[in-house]
Amino acid sequence: MNSCDIAEKQNEPFMLKVQYAARYCYNLAEKQNYFVWLLCLISAFSIFLPDELPGYLSLVVPFSADIIAWTLMILVNKNVQKAADLRKYFDTYSIGINANTYSEAEERRIAEIARKTYSKNPEIAELQMGNTGNDNPPGVHDWYMFSKQYDGLEAKFECQRQNTWWDKELFPIKYAVTLIVLGIITVIFFILAVQNEFIKTLLCSAGLLIKLIERVVDSRKYRVLSIKIDGAQQTLEAHLTIEGIEQLQTLIDERRATNILGINFLHKKFANRLTKKYDNISNPK
Repeated sequence: MNSCDIAEKQNEPFMLKVQYAARYCYNLAEKQNYFVWLLCLISAFSIFLPDELPGYLSLVVPFSADIIAWTLMILVNKNVQKAADLRKYFDTYSIGINANTYSEAEERRIAEIARKTYSKNPEIAELQMGNTGNDNPPGVHDWYMFSKQYDGLEAKFECQRQNTWWDKELFPIKYAVTLIVLGIITVIFFILAVQNEFIKTLLCSAGLLIKLIERVVDSRKYRVLSIKIDGAQQTLEAHLTIEGIEQLQTLIDERRATNILGINFLHKKFANRLTKKYDNISNPK
């Protein structure tokens, strides 16, 4: 398989639906995750409810917010896993890595998710499926773009390089934005919290603290996988083998399933610029 074969396979109508569905699921998980944070903050800041309100509200509000947040977080994780499964299938078919590993039942499940997602809003889906990373809004057409001809394992590895490069470019930006927002919220909360009882503050902050711990755990997992991916990629740069390609793809698939979500707004803002940047790097003139 060469880069021309990959370019053709990735733009087959069904594959475009799979890729669109993956993006939709990631974006949906991102939106749901924002609501989880909002609910955790409502729970934490309920400690500052006016004393004039009925006493039971100080218990009902944080408890209800935490329960809803916990339920919504289950949906977030399901959508992340669903998106990761779709991307894995897309790469398996388009790039030909670990091919013939899907049973008929698994392929039917992927097909059902893709077609169901497409049917929710065919107009937006068609726009996404017709646009490339150079368009506004950026779409999923020509997901892997080749500035020159690649053959055999080199073609597969080039797709993996594109995956890891985009992640490295976008992750520091989204990480910085997240830290700034969380820092501002934390400072405001602790300034106000010193005026209340410690135990009451701790109880109301339980959901927020659990969410923060979860973020630390997932971030560590993401970081460990990223280090392994960097190591596997460096090894392949020196000596390209099918076993190494498959190992790297397994790591990429694992990282995709980690609940460290991107920021869709940033992707839309930087997609065109990064697409051109990678083209210049991969094929300098």
